[in-house]
Amino acid sequence: MRPPGRRAHLSTFFRSFLIQGSWNNRTMLGGGFAFAILPVLRKLYGDDNDAFRESLQRHSEHYNSHPYLANLALGATSRMEEEGRDPEEIRRFKLAIRGPLGSLGDALIWVGWRPAVLILALLLAMAGAPPFATVLFFLALYNLGHLTLRAWGFRVGLERGSQVGDALRMVA
Repeated sequence: MRPPGRRAHLSTFFRSFLIQGSWNNRTMLGGGFAFAILPVLRKLYGDDNDAFRESLQRHSEHYNSHPYLANLALGATSRMEEEGRDPEEIRRFKLAIRGPLGSLGDALIWVGWRPAVLILALLLAMAGAPPFATVLFFLALYNLGHLTLRAWGFRVGLERGSQVGDALRMVA
């Protein structure tokens, strides 16, 4: 196995924006997760086609969480693959983290961040700002928060691997 390196990690991070692109009722985000982690798996397994196929199949299985926080699992899973962890341990990790990331993401984003930014944008509109300025304000502030969360999650996942729960405890 060859270590993936910065380029594979960067490619994985950018692919994570497409994680919902193959959403379906059977695997939910599983296909998108496999697509996102593909550069890391290619670097790790290189010419070992059997190991590559097995790992790709493993990451194509059912997976669901909040799409913005899926980067936390994506980074942690990449790290676990790089460390050569047992495939069953990786599968159990993904199974264990998906529910908490889904509920935390829903509460943080859909119940907290988006309504707060919307209220600020509405206050700006009520103060007399032109409609285009209000919309631009909303889009800029909302996306700044969501992009920061995605980048933080991927970085922490890569740094901590299966110990990402510690980072979440410190934030909460």
